[in-house]
Amino acid sequence: MEPNIVSKVLKKHFQGSYQAMGDLFGVSSQAVRKWEKSGEFPAKNGRTQQAHELTNLSYEVLTPTAFKSPTSFKSRLAEFMKLT
Repeated sequence: MEPNIVSKVLKKHFQGSYQAMGDLFGVSSQAVRKWEKSGEFPAKNGRTQQAHELTNLSYEVLTPTAFKSPTSFKSRLAEFMKLT
């Protein structure tokens, strides 16, 4: 299993310490474990921004689901056109 981005940041910048990472981000170590399980940094409360400033990685790498649309632009546009 390939490590996700949270695991990589945890290992590289915090030597695997959930507590140290939690302290920097202002959350509990349990929250960091939750992020690791989800495989990305949460987009809310500035966590992606904090991770970006720490790592200089793009937001898309840190929080990929925030940039994925469940439907394409064309299908959303067609739906909008039906309503107008």
